[in-house]
Amino acid sequence: MAIKLHSPLVRLIYEKFEHTQEHLESTHEYWYTVRSNLLSKYAMDRFIQAHQDEETTLFLKSCFDKSNWLFTQLYHTISRSILTWFMTLTSCNGLLNRGSMFVFSSTLFRYLLGVDENWKAQKLLDLGAGDGRVTMRMAPMFDEVFVTEISPVMRWRLRQANFTVLEVEEWDKAPAAGSTTARQYDVVACLNLLDRCASPLTLLRRMHTVLTPSTGRLILALVLPLTQYVETTPKNEPLEVMEVSKSRAWEVQFDSFLTNVLQPAGFELLRWTRVPYLCEGDFSRSFYSLNDIVMVVKPFDYPPRLHIS
Repeated sequence: MAIKLHSPLVRLIYEKFEHTQEHLESTHEYWYTVRSNLLSKYAMDRFIQAHQDEETTLFLKSCFDKSNWLFTQLYHTISRSILTWFMTLTSCNGLLNRGSMFVFSSTLFRYLLGVDENWKAQKLLDLGAGDGRVTMRMAPMFDEVFVTEISPVMRWRLRQANFTVLEVEEWDKAPAAGSTTARQYDVVACLNLLDRCASPLTLLRRMHTVLTPSTGRLILALVLPLTQYVETTPKNEPLEVMEVSKSRAWEVQFDSFLTNVLQPAGFELLRWTRVPYLCEGDFSRSFYSLNDIVMVVKPFDYPPRLHIS
């Protein structure tokens, strides 16, 4: 029997209670499953099944706890409504230290790379690192961690975390005056940035040039179904469009992304998985989630030799 709630505040509290009860004890298997009949053999041969592990569960618990901080959430709501008149939502979240994201655990990161817990490499570059919370899960595996971020407030947060912040147009340039060799990284992370940057195709080509030869790996995360949105362009539209299928089935879009975007950019898919892209919530929801596809890819020599079917 439906409950009629006439007060907007009471309705909000009740809906949040229902949301919490639905997710509090769930292992969310549906976040990680795929419809294999909609995917190519090429994609399924490289699929790795993920699940809600301990780090994911702890992040969700933190979301539930923070969402119940009534006065903090009220302060954030009022402050955000004022600050977004003067700055982007990303910078607003950075200033308020709210809205942290979760993509994958350190355990899943290693599993996708195909390395054990003792593995360590020299250089990581995390593009569009936000407040650095996701970077922190990868950082212990590297001697040096470099990050980029377009938001001035987020760059301040990243420096607070002791990451080396590079300018958004300098990360693929020679590191010193007079040097002709571009920077090179063992791993480049580009997590949920392609659909939020103005020139994603150019970005893919730039990342191709900075990976350590033979061993360099690119970690891509992409929210599907695809919606390109850019905070910094006049109409929030990208300068370059990623040509993927118009189907609303994310699996179909993923296959077309591999064929139409990733392969022409010179990358070969090694492994991939499906995870939730989680964000800390607010007074009305403990957390928010989007469907996220995480890929590990490597450069291959031109011309491409792959055929996806």
